[in-house]
Amino acid sequence: MSNVIRVRAGLLRETHPGERRVALTPDDVRRLCERMSVRFERSCGIGAGHVDDAYIAAGAEPAEFAEMAPSSDVFVSVRQPAATRIFPATSVVIFLGSNAAPVAGLAAGQRPLYLDIARLSGMQGVKGADISSRQAAITGHAAVLEAARQFGISHPMLTVDGSFVRPVKMAALGSDAASLQALATARRLGALTHGFGPGKDSQAKIERFGARFLGTSLDQELSDPLSKMQLITTNVVIPGQTPPVLLDEDMLSRLSPGAVVVDLAAESGGNCALTRADETISVSGIRIIGSTTLASHEAGEASRHFSDGLRNLLEHLIDEHGILRLGPGDSTTAALMAETNRMRRVSS
Repeated sequence: MSNVIRVRAGLLRETHPGERRVALTPDDVRRLCERMSVRFERSCGIGAGHVDDAYIAAGAEPAEFAEMAPSSDVFVSVRQPAATRIFPATSVVIFLGSNAAPVAGLAAGQRPLYLDIARLSGMQGVKGADISSRQAAITGHAAVLEAARQFGISHPMLTVDGSFVRPVKMAALGSDAASLQALATARRLGALTHGFGPGKDSQAKIERFGARFLGTSLDQELSDPLSKMQLITTNVVIPGQTPPVLLDEDMLSRLSPGAVVVDLAAESGGNCALTRADETISVSGIRIIGSTTLASHEAGEASRHFSDGLRNLLEHLIDEHGILRLGPGDSTTAALMAETNRMRRVSS
């Protein structure tokens, strides 16, 4: 029997308002407990449908943050923990991209090692690389369902007295996973879909989902088709920069009253000139949704996918003896520990 002390992990309760996901489900905790000890904050999984007793049955122990903080090696959460949470300088904190800055006033050597899973996005064959894309897809799906709720309809192809309701015209500005899933969801609901994307391969991606391609640059030629849209989702983010304004006030004024804009880039500044993060505003009859917690609308499913990817990542980082391996020769750990985040850069 080995005398090596296994990694001690802490599963955190999310603190961001409206965030209902959990980083690990009881099923994945059970599998991880074979190589590491796990403590969890009480009620961490309630929003996603997982009670404390399920975590205890899986082999985890409940603990307050003040208890687990001094004696845990690894902490996991969906979002970057609030700056008010102080972690040991020797610990590792794993989470999915956030705009929160590290704790102010602490030198680099006094901070824990922050590992942002977003750094793995797009890396083929790397453990945990699919977490970002899966969460983005769920967000895009939820965005369209939320817009349908805002319209006050349950289905664009709803039949009333034998006649079909006129299909909603929808455009997705962006060719990322969230935008493509928004197109797919809207099309399944019967909408007439259109897509805009700045990348050279955007047209192929968008047309693969059965949408009409609108182009790769926002110019006067787009004003007319966009003005006819009843639903627009936006998610164009440039790494290291504030998101570009795709819908300025002039463009918004051209939209028909009743149109809905879902700005999926709201957390990092927004693609719409009037977006307010975590708010829904109405301007001249147009609703602009700046929610940053759309994935939490489907917290159970989103948590299942997040947990599955995180378990795979932890099983890669922690060997069968329970030792955390962060070797620079491994592509996964090299990406996680890179100084520059591919998705966004937080200034320290």
